[in-house]
Amino acid sequence: MNKYQQRRRRRGGFTLIEILLVVAIIAMLASLVAVNIPKYIKSSRISAARGQISNFDTGINAYLLEHGKYPPTLEALTAGDEPVMASLPADPWQNPYKYAYPGRHPPFKYDISSYGPDGVESTDDDLANWKVENAGASAAAAAR
Repeated sequence: MNKYQQRRRRRGGFTLIEILLVVAIIAMLASLVAVNIPKYIKSSRISAARGQISNFDTGINAYLLEHGKYPPTLEALTAGDEPVMASLPADPWQNPYKYAYPGRHPPFKYDISSYGPDGVESTDDDLANWKVENAGASAAAAAR
């Protein structure tokens, strides 16, 4: 074997420096992703709660059309031979939604709320049908 073949054989793989550089770059990218994940999880849970409150609005309006009155409890939406909703979901923080009829927030006829991430009533992170971010679907129900 001559010198040219020996050099060629030694240059076939990656050096330790190249491997460490790639691992360092991957670690930096992974840390950037890991830092931002909690922010997106929180906002996705809030969006899911808003969507579920909107679904409750739709179910309550369907119940109103079918029975001529508002449901006394959310469980009434899943009762009977032909329920309006198949099941009642818990909020994204695994707490039950709160429902009150008649509602305490005019002009809404009923209140649906989630206590949000902290699970404590009457804090800034509460989500409800009478709050501005959810008022679109509930405003139609309030007009009735």
